[in-house]
Amino acid sequence: MKKSIIAAIALAACATPALAGGFLTNSNQTASFGRFFALEGYRSVEGAYYNPAGIGFLPQGWHLAFNNQSAFQTRTAISTFAPYAAGDGNNGATSKKFKGTATAPILPSLDVAYVGNNGWFGSAHIGIVGGGGKCEFDNGIGTFESVVAMMPTALNGLSNVMMGTNLVDPNYYSMDSYMRGKQFFVGAQIMAGYKFKPGISVSLGGRLVYATSNYYGYVDNIRFRTATPLPTASGVVPAGTTVGAQDLINAAAGALGKPALAAMGDMISHVEVNCDQKGWGFAPIVAVGYNRGPLSIGARYEFKTRLRMKNQSSTTAEQAALLHNVAEYQDGIKVPNDIPALLAVGATYDFLPNLRAGLSAHYYFDKQAHQWNNKQKLLKHNTWEILAGVEWDVTDQWTVSAGGQTTNYGLGKDKAYISDVSFVTSSYSLGLGAKYKINKRIAINASYFKTFYYSTRKTQADYNGIGGTLKNIVGMAATNGLITPEQATAIATNMSTPEAQALVKGNDLFDRTNDVVSIGVEFSF
Repeated sequence: MKKSIIAAIALAACATPALAGGFLTNSNQTASFGRFFALEGYRSVEGAYYNPAGIGFLPQGWHLAFNNQSAFQTRTAISTFAPYAAGDGNNGATSKKFKGTATAPILPSLDVAYVGNNGWFGSAHIGIVGGGGKCEFDNGIGTFESVVAMMPTALNGLSNVMMGTNLVDPNYYSMDSYMRGKQFFVGAQIMAGYKFKPGISVSLGGRLVYATSNYYGYVDNIRFRTATPLPTASGVVPAGTTVGAQDLINAAAGALGKPALAAMGDMISHVEVNCDQKGWGFAPIVAVGYNRGPLSIGARYEFKTRLRMKNQSSTTAEQAALLHNVAEYQDGIKVPNDIPALLAVGATYDFLPNLRAGLSAHYYFDKQAHQWNNKQKLLKHNTWEILAGVEWDVTDQWTVSAGGQTTNYGLGKDKAYISDVSFVTSSYSLGLGAKYKINKRIAINASYFKTFYYSTRKTQADYNGIGGTLKNIVGMAATNGLITPEQATAIATNMSTPEAQALVKGNDLFDRTNDVVSIGVEFSF
């Protein structure tokens, strides 16, 4: 089945349902995180990820933890764009809600640690350090529909030059669309450390990351309504007839005797989008720890993970040249997609033998993480987070805890970094949970946390680059001899009028929800 290249614009609508960290970082790795959050100074086997140097302060011997998180997320963009009013089923409204659902029922992680009797210790962690799961937009997204919504204007602009009349009814279009994205960044981390006296430890190591993504989408069954009779081989198509986009362009090409018009229409309207990306990266990690009496402090620095994602895609270089938004997803190229460096610092203090609290801070160097077309330069500042938690041992077996986190992204005043194909907004999270010690060697953790996102609006003078797309179409028409250079210049002049500029304005109101349920088991032996 042929699909529309319009879908390729939205290839980046990927899933990060368990997001709690920088743009490509899942800092929530265990059930303990969801009930305490501030784990940088926390003393447990989960320190293999959060506090590698703190592993040295655990009892001698082996420690093991297995965790699984189930994450459920929605992404919503309320898109406002004047041409939506012509959409079949939009009831004349210029605003439309596009909602995606993201699920990741299985997000496992494994922590292993060994503490020797001579000061040496080591740890390992395996988990989904970025992405995880899939996100589906059953009715597509605004970036899809906005291009289709502008097609009557584009077609009529050309047909008035070529035919002296409108080709289609400017008040009608219809379409079917769908988008799905999947993304998994699997990290394997190994650390080795030494505990000095008094109470100081260091740990060195690194994390190997394997990244894999798939993006699939289409806009299908695009239909317009004829505004003028069109002769075809099987007869005249009357004005007011609803026909498929390619059939309409073929009929116009036949009526004008210009087969290049049909060829151009085929490039615009009939391409399937399916892009796989794969890549490897490595990040060195340095950690230090301090533990004396009731106070435990941990800090780590994760260097930037350099990632270059190799594309295997149905999108060709020719299609990417027509629609600049798909250039990142053309077949055969390597796309920069670095995971930002991270500085994490935190402390835990035991106020009583059975009551403790923690405080941590994360700083992600997002502006130094290279992305496609240097997109990171659009950020106003790097991401920072504050995390806090409190824990109470109710009995020798039962521990209850609660925590919170606030995340601030440097999206900038104009929000140029985000779009409906890939967005995140500043947020705060609240969580609670419990730990049950079955015996001295086995314990179970369970937690739930919810993230509350701040709604964010982005306003664009050229909504989703529609103006640029229209200029590309006009340029292609001139290149193929469908219109003269003088006619192309006249169309470009018309596109620069205040009325035309007002038509391509639009805005999006972004919002998300995020719920994560986790369970884990710890062993010591």
